[in-house]
Amino acid sequence: MNDLIKVAIRNVARNKRRTMITVLTVFLGVVVSIATRGLLDGLQNEIRSNLTRKLHGDLQIHKRGYQDSLESQPYKLLMPSPILDLGVSQAPRLKVMAMLNHQKSQTTTPVMITGIDSRTENEVCPRLADAVQLGSMLDSSREIPPGRAAEEELTAAEGLNAAGSSLAAASKAQGFQQIMLTPSLQRGLGAAIGDELIVLAADKDNMQQAIVVRLVGIVDVAIPGAAARMAWMDLLSLQKALNVEGYASEIAVRIPDDRDVDAEKGRMQALVSQDHIVETWRDLGGFLRDSMAVQDVIFTAIVAIMFAIVIASIVNTSLMTVMERTREIGTLMALGYRRRHILFMFLMESASIGGLGGLSGLLVGVSLVRLFNLNGLLITLPGQAVSTTLYPTVSVPFVILIFALAITAALVAGFVPAYRASHMKPVEALSAT
Repeated sequence: MNDLIKVAIRNVARNKRRTMITVLTVFLGVVVSIATRGLLDGLQNEIRSNLTRKLHGDLQIHKRGYQDSLESQPYKLLMPSPILDLGVSQAPRLKVMAMLNHQKSQTTTPVMITGIDSRTENEVCPRLADAVQLGSMLDSSREIPPGRAAEEELTAAEGLNAAGSSLAAASKAQGFQQIMLTPSLQRGLGAAIGDELIVLAADKDNMQQAIVVRLVGIVDVAIPGAAARMAWMDLLSLQKALNVEGYASEIAVRIPDDRDVDAEKGRMQALVSQDHIVETWRDLGGFLRDSMAVQDVIFTAIVAIMFAIVIASIVNTSLMTVMERTREIGTLMALGYRRRHILFMFLMESASIGGLGGLSGLLVGVSLVRLFNLNGLLITLPGQAVSTTLYPTVSVPFVILIFALAITAALVAGFVPAYRASHMKPVEALSAT
């Protein structure tokens, strides 16, 4: 067997041009596969980070049935805030449907208001502040919670006219309340930073309340599928205005990076009562989860097609090699080598080519991914108004898998020519010209 291995390696080195073409084919297949996977992993990591560090958090706790009744019954499934000590960062939120009015443009539109405390929100979703395009992040320490106000005090507020005085009489909106809007919502209202807006929402007793708020920031969460009509207010101000102090719609949770999300979900589900449910970002971000699954399927199909081309190239080269070496095959058989020895020798040649192309492809592919990971890759994702930086990465198991595929593809491609060579008749092989 050692002699056959030496012969196989010698033959690979002897046919330099043909070997280089075949090795280059394997090399390109491996490089493209690793580079594409690296970019895809970087994209998916960015999408996941956007979802967990800007919007959802790693986990969320709700009352059971909350997601299905949010718009119709926002107060039926509230829970105390905080719910309990989970040993991790928590951010209570209050979500309600409301109407948002801009007096200057005389425009009113429905919105989903999320009440947040900027201090806890920054711990759970630190990238939300980075998503502020204009103005500044809502600051709960500057908030002056609403209180009962006389009508004459509110009619003097900027942007309120005589038509708005009847609205002001029932308002709890005296003080300084802040609001942040998405870019599409801000454009639709025609509002500018510093403008006063009026939030109209029903409280838990179904009484219509009006809150005068000042626009402080424009936030682009840049997450496909996220509602375009989103707004953020201070949690305490919203709770007081709607008579639900101490209660929240959901608790967003951030877990340490070294902990498994699914394991933490099980641990927390055991801690909370049975009428509560703990959900991961995968449960909440169904559209993004499904999109990433489709991306993985498409990538798998691309890799399969690529290696099919690699196999076809190696088969063609190997068949030509067998045709040129029929006398050599006949000589080896005449010297007593069996068919399995001939088969082994040709498979060794294919494996050597696959290994050489695979190894060189891994070195270049991984180097490219590491280079882009160190420097970042600036691109604009769909739905984003500003560019984001991707950091491509590739896992060790995937690198090992691609290397194994390169060798396997070479062996599969070389099997048919090797089988054909091993079944030649010695007399015919020696008599070939």
